[in-house]
Amino acid sequence: TCPCALALATPAAFAAAGSRLAELHLLVTNGDAVESISRATHVVFDKTGTLTRGEPVIVETRVLADGEEPERLVQLAAALESASTHPLARAFHSVETPYRATDVETYVSEGLAGTIDGRRFRIGSASFLGGIAATGNGDRPAVYFGDDTGVLAEFILDDAPRNDAAATLAELRKLGLSLSLMSGDREPAVARLATELDIEDYAAACTPQDKLDGLAARQRSGEVVIMVGDGINDAPVLAGADASIAPAHAALLAQTSADIIMPGIHLQPIVTAIELSRKTLRIVRQNLAWAILYNTLALPAAVAGFVPPWLAAIGMSASSLIVVLNALRLSRAGAQPRASAA
Repeated sequence: TCPCALALATPAAFAAAGSRLAELHLLVTNGDAVESISRATHVVFDKTGTLTRGEPVIVETRVLADGEEPERLVQLAAALESASTHPLARAFHSVETPYRATDVETYVSEGLAGTIDGRRFRIGSASFLGGIAATGNGDRPAVYFGDDTGVLAEFILDDAPRNDAAATLAELRKLGLSLSLMSGDREPAVARLATELDIEDYAAACTPQDKLDGLAARQRSGEVVIMVGDGINDAPVLAGADASIAPAHAALLAQTSADIIMPGIHLQPIVTAIELSRKTLRIVRQNLAWAILYNTLALPAAVAGFVPPWLAAIGMSASSLIVVLNALRLSRAGAQPRASAA
């Protein structure tokens, strides 16, 4: 008999898969991720920094208080946002400012508060600034800036979709996966991107708990869910998903909550991870089937005296070798890594 083939069937395949995923610039941090991804039926995406490039720009500054200058308000906001790792904060990181913020406090999924020249300022969502109504273009992200006297400015931002976002989503649909979008941004901005990328199922103005509740509802209905996100507010839902993927530029908390880290600027590796995971499970089933078939046929023949010792030794070694060679097929699976993804 050959118990070695049975023992090698699964670990050999998973070891080959992990090695191949690393070659394809996908860092697996959870050994169970491959099996979970192979069974996935649904993928949930975050918006900003995940489906979009995460390189927002300020397209309009609307002054909401008398006596304030747009340039000064942008510089004050930039000083406060310099302490933020939120994707939208990157719109301010290139702004040169003479100001410096101290005593900065972060409010998850809301915004920042800090002191500049002895004056306390806030920047973040409309609700964080007191529930002010949006005054700019409703289908674009907006950031609000103010102090203890009220809201001083509304910054209208723009963040384009990733170059391969539409193509990647189309490939995921071909693999039989359903897709949805959950974002903390306002409904018009989320609806605009969802329409552009042909995502019918989307939710806007989501808190971390809203995302977690939406995920749990899908899991209770029997779906196996992959979550793809990059923000601090995505950490709970990344940890709660059946499998999760975070880009390398994601917040540290999001990366530590994810099962796979995806370096580079492309979304295509998500498709590669799913295809390779599914092939890995097929290889495991093939290996187990072969090991069981070999033992089922060899044992009766040996008991009947038809198998001499030398043939038994060859058969046992060959059975284990076949399992290992079949697993090594995974080392050639998947697309070649993109030069720009490194």
